[in-house]
Amino acid sequence: MSAPAHPRPDSVSVLICDDNQSMRDVLRDVIGLRPSLRVIGQAVDGNEAIREATRLQPDVILLDLAMPHRTGLGALPELVQAAPQTKIIVLSSLAKASIGKAVIELGAALYLEKGATPDEINDAIEAVNATTAAIAEPALAFANPSLEP
Repeated sequence: MSAPAHPRPDSVSVLICDDNQSMRDVLRDVIGLRPSLRVIGQAVDGNEAIREATRLQPDVILLDLAMPHRTGLGALPELVQAAPQTKIIVLSSLAKASIGKAVIELGAALYLEKGATPDEINDAIEAVNATTAAIAEPALAFANPSLEP
């Protein structure tokens, strides 16, 4: 499962932010399944996520919450400021009931659980990039109501 050799110029750019190398590799491979999506960078903690988001200005950020040095939750407000046009999808194993609403209030476009299927992850990336929150359960835990089709 590798990324297409020549991604489309109109493809959705994605920054993966997760401290777990295996998870970053899986997400990169999952995103590589769709020619309409491309990974343009990776970050291992909240500080690097902010630096990379500022530098790359991706269309979408996949953000883990439990990272060292600075958590995704701690970095989220600064990410929103650093890349205001970027849609942020929090992808975490934390219980959705305890954190989903909080991340939306901090500016995330969507909260997904890490158990989401490859299609659910890729559909979510495409959906938030198109500013729509119409994503099927069970992957969708919370969507930002300010997103309109």
